[in-house]
Amino acid sequence: MLLRELTLSDEDTFHWANNEAWEEHFVFAHYFESLAQNDFNNYVKILPELSQGFHLPSGHVPCTLLFAFDEKGKIVGRTSIRHELTEFLKLVGGHIGYGVVPSERRKGYASAILKESLKYIKEHLPQIPKALVTCDIDNVGSIKTIERNGGVLKDIQEKRRYWIGL
Repeated sequence: MLLRELTLSDEDTFHWANNEAWEEHFVFAHYFESLAQNDFNNYVKILPELSQGFHLPSGHVPCTLLFAFDEKGKIVGRTSIRHELTEFLKLVGGHIGYGVVPSERRKGYASAILKESLKYIKEHLPQIPKALVTCDIDNVGSIKTIERNGGVLKDIQEKRRYWIGL
């Protein structure tokens, strides 16, 4: 599994992944509809700029969006790495939000995506000494994924909140 930015040649696999049967409130491609106006070329252009704080809606923080590819070049998931935390993100979103394409679940991709996301933070965002990662209270798969990656439960509020030292 490789975690990287999108390129123009990823358009077909991106649309396939984005059109999977995602949970009702899960957004796979942050900002694709709103900022990129469903235009893939525009999306590829603006994603790196989001990490620099450009184009962000009010209340949003700089973030790095990376996509997970299998060995055949198919998107199997994505991660959203937030460079700082708002009060909302401290409660609900954390530093890292990741998702695995529904048809690609239970293949170890979630653990790999989280592991590579933590590596990215350690290498590119040294101002973050530990990462906050959250999950739904009853999401057993995410709980196991976070704990396998060194997550230590901080508390349970609206979500389960874990700290992972970097």
